[in-house]
Amino acid sequence: MTGIRGAFGTIILAIVVLTGCAAGPRACTAIGSAPGVSVTVDATAAGDVTGLELTVCWEDVCRDAEVQLSPGSDSVDQGCDSDGPDAPCSATAVPNDTLVGFANVEGLPAGPVKIRAVMIKAATEQKLPEATVMAAVTYPNGPDCGAGANQAKITIGPDGIR
Repeated sequence: MTGIRGAFGTIILAIVVLTGCAAGPRACTAIGSAPGVSVTVDATAAGDVTGLELTVCWEDVCRDAEVQLSPGSDSVDQGCDSDGPDAPCSATAVPNDTLVGFANVEGLPAGPVKIRAVMIKAATEQKLPEATVMAAVTYPNGPDCGAGANQAKITIGPDGIR
């Protein structure tokens, strides 16, 4: 009887250990991120902007990028059908008078980068003062799944880049 209890105990222990291992680390998807600069032109500066060009520099390297701008929006909570954990919820996008876009910048390093911008308004160009911003590593699947590309984020207002 002792041999059977011992074998049974070993089987139970093996099942517990294997069950714990099955949970394992979180699965990581193949989603990635592009190197570049995320841009928001705030509502006070966006009025008559028809285009935006950036020059992004680090060390002895500079890259030019045209930013395709689109109208920005805010998400407004529309509530849930009930308080249950599986209740459907919704939100709607409401225009906020900003413009948003992304400039692909191959080779963008993490760390400080200098950005110059030219806003195109109707038939004129407005050069903005250069600004230094920090580019950082992105984690599109979360920090447990490895790094993606480096990105920076800027907002352009009436006083320039911030």
